[in-house]
Amino acid sequence: MIKDVFTWLDGSVSDEIRMSAALDIVRQFEGHATGLFFSVLPPPPAPIEGDLTGALGIAALMDQARASGDKMEKTIVDRLKRYGVAIELRRFDVLRSDIADVAAREARCADAFVLIRPNGSQDPDRLVEGILFGSGRHILLVPEVERPKSIVFNRILVAWNASRESTRAVAEAMPYLRIAKDVSVVMVTEEPRKQMEGSVGDAIKKHLKHHGVAAELHRVKCRNGNVGETLLAEAKKARSDLIVLGGYGHTRLREMLLGGVTYHLMHNSPVPLLMAH
Repeated sequence: MIKDVFTWLDGSVSDEIRMSAALDIVRQFEGHATGLFFSVLPPPPAPIEGDLTGALGIAALMDQARASGDKMEKTIVDRLKRYGVAIELRRFDVLRSDIADVAAREARCADAFVLIRPNGSQDPDRLVEGILFGSGRHILLVPEVERPKSIVFNRILVAWNASRESTRAVAEAMPYLRIAKDVSVVMVTEEPRKQMEGSVGDAIKKHLKHHGVAAELHRVKCRNGNVGETLLAEAKKARSDLIVLGGYGHTRLREMLLGGVTYHLMHNSPVPLLMAH
């Protein structure tokens, strides 16, 4: 079950998108919401021996940063009160370079972490990468919209290629799959449809059935050599509320490392994505 849902709050207007999505999940699973606020501290300059003025200047900058953090924290707390439900806020005073690592550490004690998909939004690649690859839990990426849309899990598309990453994604998605009304397992291949018949994909369908999930298996031919576009077309046709897929890569969120499919969906999907590594 999904009981602990985390998200990142920075005091911007995008907080409403993240928080609304997190609360939609919380309501459906009767869980608990937690927001992480990172108050950014200035990086320490190289020390100069005997430079007392420099040390005092650094202390002043730290005080200013913490005061700014206090002000932003109050803004966030006041906004959270408007939701009328208990939402925990955790504050961390950290260097900007440490945000992703701290977020990943905290996410290890969560069931899901909600972020806005990285497409020039407020949620930087570095943060998404850190949580996806460092937490061991799944992230749920939502599109950035003017008005938050309610998130439901009636129709779910599972992008399946029998890899380790897609296996992790299915395992993490199991609570969502169990409450879905329609689950489609989609396998995209370059092979002609005649060669797609057989047992490939049947095992995951049987596995889901053992977990009480009645899934339909669809083997589709890749369109124009672009697996990402093919999956989005299938999701549109099925009117999917959520796409489940594995997150590939080991370091920076770059197309050459993540792979074209993951990168394409992360930056183009009009529906929420559940990703695990």
